[in-house]
Amino acid sequence: MQGQQDSQRALFDTIDLELMIPRDHLLRRIDSKIDFGFIYDITERLYCSDNGRPSIDPVLFFRMQLISYLYGMKSDRELCREVHLNLAYRWFCRLKLTDPVPDHSSMTRIRDRFGEAAFSEIFERLIRGWIKAGHIRGKRIIVDASLVEANASIDSLQEREDGDPDARELRGYEHRYHDFREGKRTRKLANQTHVSKTDPQAALVSRKNGPRKLCYKAHFAIDAGSRMVTDCHATTGSRHECPILPERVAFIRERLGLMIQEVIADRGYGRGPTYSDLRAQGIRHYIPLHDPSTGHGKFTPSEFKYDRRNDRYQCPEGHHLYPYERLDNGIKRYRIIGGHCKNCPIKHKCLPDTAQDRARFVYRGLHQDEIEAVRRRQHTKTFARRLIERKWKIEGIFGEAKVNHALRRARYRGLLKVQIQFFMIAIALNCKRAVLGRLGYLLRLLMLLTLDRKVLALRKTIFWRNGRSCGAGNATEKSLEKALTFAI
Repeated sequence: MQGQQDSQRALFDTIDLELMIPRDHLLRRIDSKIDFGFIYDITERLYCSDNGRPSIDPVLFFRMQLISYLYGMKSDRELCREVHLNLAYRWFCRLKLTDPVPDHSSMTRIRDRFGEAAFSEIFERLIRGWIKAGHIRGKRIIVDASLVEANASIDSLQEREDGDPDARELRGYEHRYHDFREGKRTRKLANQTHVSKTDPQAALVSRKNGPRKLCYKAHFAIDAGSRMVTDCHATTGSRHECPILPERVAFIRERLGLMIQEVIADRGYGRGPTYSDLRAQGIRHYIPLHDPSTGHGKFTPSEFKYDRRNDRYQCPEGHHLYPYERLDNGIKRYRIIGGHCKNCPIKHKCLPDTAQDRARFVYRGLHQDEIEAVRRRQHTKTFARRLIERKWKIEGIFGEAKVNHALRRARYRGLLKVQIQFFMIAIALNCKRAVLGRLGYLLRLLMLLTLDRKVLALRKTIFWRNGRSCGAGNATEKSLEKALTFAI
């Protein structure tokens, strides 16, 4: 017999939201294992204690924000609409079916009231709790940075005013670099001469074979064991990540109390000052040289033996190069004295074709010892394994965050508000890993390896070509995005 639904609505319904939410739902797991009550203590100073109307519950606001980033919602309007309709979201926010959902404009005002400082304190309190629970050990961390498209169009660029302290003319080498990358006929836009009237703190970034965009940059550090984010830092898109690393490592050690013993990063961080700073902090690093071919000409500096005791180099023919001058940046220049290069039988192999009539010289920087040590270490199997580990772990984090958690584009304008967005994305990522535990981590990894062979092929990706380390960069991040879409 054909059934027919009774469409007449009941006058009264009794619904228990607790029975409507599955036991294995992500929000139920987060609610059972993470107590957000400490937010009251953090935000108490932001409200008047004895005057004014009662505000929207700050924990309700935070729970709504967490939902927004867990499920990749693009705006506060969408968030309020989804919380109004979705039973699981209402249950997680402690809202009854008849309770009104806060307006999207209230979300903006509360966020401005909290400010970056409150979100930073919330993030740190959660990290300390996970450290205490044993989720984060913090002895080994992996760091990387990724560009995030700003919430502003490139058409919003205008010339900087004369009184702008950041305004200056492009230098000669900057003009030549622009012409080399973009072509002489391309409209010349640069951060030194132009600024966005929509988001002045967004920086113009140009990538080879890609369009120019206004961007911010997300600097993430994760625990190598649990893949939980221990630090997230926002800068303008033009800020290089290399000088950021020692600062953030010191910040993690001081503020979170993590005894970092090992840092893993890609070749974008492979500079002498970075190596020296990490060594000064007593941290072992696995960071390949930024350019493994640096100094590799016809005869490389490594073929010139350095005599540390007498502070001189010896060339392949047995002649010595002595300190000739010291440049402003601390680099010393060594040069052969005595005219030995004029009659040298291997001059054509040692000197460039355009400088056959001069003496050979070699530069030695302040961090040369660290660079040479890395040059030897980066060919070991341990070093290669660390780079493979870095590649799938933190590139996977960025891929997951961009596909599922709204990291691809900035929601807000201004560096401090973008920093708030990064804090919430990191909290969402960490909540997932904290509640799923080690078993969930292994199941997700197995699922990724099964669903997308590109992840499995990472071990076969060319890390070492002719003895040189090759970082995958954005190519790996994009190849992981499809598989990570299926991650829990």
